[in-house]
Formats: sequence, structure tokens, C-alpha cells
Amino acid sequence: TLDGGGGGLSFPAGLTNLFGTKDGAGGLSMADVKTFGIAGTVAYILTELAFWAVAFPVASAALYQSTGHWPDVINDSTDRGTVLGFIFAGANIARLLVPVRLGAALALAPWVDDNIINRGEQNQESLEDVI
Repeated sequence: TLDGGGGGLSFPAGLTNLFGTKDGAGGLSMADVKTFGIAGTVAYILTELAFWAVAFPVASAALYQSTGHWPDVINDSTDRGTVLGFIFAGANIARLLVPVRLGAALALAPWVDDNIINRGEQNQESLEDVI
């Protein structure tokens, strides 16, 4: 749809709520993740670890596709710099996916709370039920 005054394109209403507006209002933020407390923070860390666990192999594969050899990041500083450059470029592109990563953390937070943070409490309650 066309933006009312500027003549530019705008997001549909559902996406505007997800990505926020130009002034930063709305959308997902780290404050939303923090509302889940420790579980939200751990969920965010898990989503970031998953992102970076994918970033290095993708950067290595991109180097292989462009040069014909796998990177030697230990012995060759050129390969090391190239892989880091691919990761840097990918991270800049991945900024577009920050709302998706925050949404994944929000979706993961209840599971983290039940299965990681409060796991000991659940085991204690089940032991008390048996006794």
C-alpha cells in the first residue's frame, strides 16, 4: 500500500507491528525479551548461538564457492580475513532479521523456562509426589 503522505511504500499493518515504525515505536525489542526474565535472556543467547553456529559454515562455503578451496583460518591470514569479511557482510544483512531472531527468542522463552531454568524445581516436585 502507499504511505498516506510521503508517497513511499509502507508495511502492511501486521508487519508494521512486527518491525516497528520509523520513530522506533512498536515492534519487538530486547525489552520484550527481558520481560521473560532469565528465561528470555537464555532464549536470546540460544538463538544468537544458533545464528553464529550457522554463520561460520556458510561463510566457509561461500569462500569455497568463490575461490575453489576451503579456508585455512589457522595458517592463512588471507583466508581468515576473507571468512571474517563474509561473516561481517552476512551479519549486516542479518540485521534485517533481528525482529525474527527476537521473535524466536520470545517463542523459545517459555520452553527455556520449563526445561532449563525450572528443571530442578520440577524434578523436586515429582520426587515429593512419589514420597
